[in-house]
Amino acid sequence: MIRKSPTPLALPEIVRIVGADAAYLYFYSESTERLHLKSARDAEGKEADLALASAAVLERVRLSREPFAISGDAAGTEQLDGSPLPPRHMLAAPLLLGHRFFGVIYLDRPLTRGPFTQDDVDILLAIADHLALALETAHTERLELERNTLERRARRLARSNEEALDASRAKSAFIAHMSHELRTPLTAIIGYSELLEDEFNDVVQAGSFIPDMQKIQAAAKHLLSLINNMLDLSKIEAGKMELFLEEFELGEVIDEVSMTARPLIEKNRNTFVSRCEDALGPVRLDRVKVRQVLLNLLSNAAKFTSSGEVALAAHRRATDHGEQLVFTVSDSGIGMSPSQIKRIFQEFAQGSAATTRRYGGTGLGLAISRNFCHLMRGDIEVESALGRGTTFTVRLPVRLAEADLEPPVEVEAASSMDGEEESIEESPARSGVYPWTV
Repeated sequence: MIRKSPTPLALPEIVRIVGADAAYLYFYSESTERLHLKSARDAEGKEADLALASAAVLERVRLSREPFAISGDAAGTEQLDGSPLPPRHMLAAPLLLGHRFFGVIYLDRPLTRGPFTQDDVDILLAIADHLALALETAHTERLELERNTLERRARRLARSNEEALDASRAKSAFIAHMSHELRTPLTAIIGYSELLEDEFNDVVQAGSFIPDMQKIQAAAKHLLSLINNMLDLSKIEAGKMELFLEEFELGEVIDEVSMTARPLIEKNRNTFVSRCEDALGPVRLDRVKVRQVLLNLLSNAAKFTSSGEVALAAHRRATDHGEQLVFTVSDSGIGMSPSQIKRIFQEFAQGSAATTRRYGGTGLGLAISRNFCHLMRGDIEVESALGRGTTFTVRLPVRLAEADLEPPVEVEAASSMDGEEESIEESPARSGVYPWTV
């Protein structure tokens, strides 16, 4: 149980014991290095006249940490340190416990009753010691209570965090499991629809079925891309996303990306422009992830641009840390506001509800793309303005070695993205390369 600090009710007792007329209790503030009045009472418990207290006496005790007694005179001519003294007998003692200074207890009485004696000083010092001990005890118990409260809160927070982590792990495991379960029948649907399309091509008058089969394939591939995004996200959140480093010609990937993205871009009456350097040369990165990042960005640009331009640029540049690849995907589409840019890379985030309704998308492509860039020791940034289009810039090292992957990268749970994207393809199986778990 916490003891209460000395209250105004204790001061009248001190007044009567010492034979004073009034008692003033001042507490010391370490932050301001000043004394602040806590209470002032006379022998009957009434509030004392503050004008009678001498600031000079208080300051003398504060600086000296010693008791001090002095008397003014009826004419008001007596001074202390250049300040006039009130026409009173005054006695003040520090509230000390070891080297800890809590404040000052100050007494006074009228000149008609005679000055304070050494016995009065000794009595007040004893009272001051008890007051200081009580203050220290209350302070210690208050700190202990605060510490216990903080510890309880910390334990509750730790439990809550652990529960949240368990829930997140369960969610990620569920998503991964369901993604695998859904991919199996979808792969079969896509495969058999392609076989049927080939067979229909050989059957007379079966051509009318081909558009329907193509629609089935397109819908199934779209659904598969969404499932792949969810699977990628669950791996990122679980810290199990892997890099498959391999040597490849960057120009080949640029050509593949351009060929895949061009129909999506031109579908909205857009012009696709490639401004990539002719000799980008070989690189050592995760080929599939580089391809997916660029496809996500181009798909996003195609979705939000109509009758405009979508451009892909790529070049190498020298930096203090070695050569770097710089990709830019720009469009002349609807653009984004500053508030939308702030959450562009957050998973499941989209520009606005209206944008989601009009353009669709899950809000995962940019989050995944950013995490892929981070895994490859790169980054992605965006510049945009409403009605003036958007430009994404991706920077990656030209060569990433296995040693560069240690210590493991701490990938945020896809903390980024915009209202857009869907991954355009399923990541194919790799061979001849080694996975490096990050």
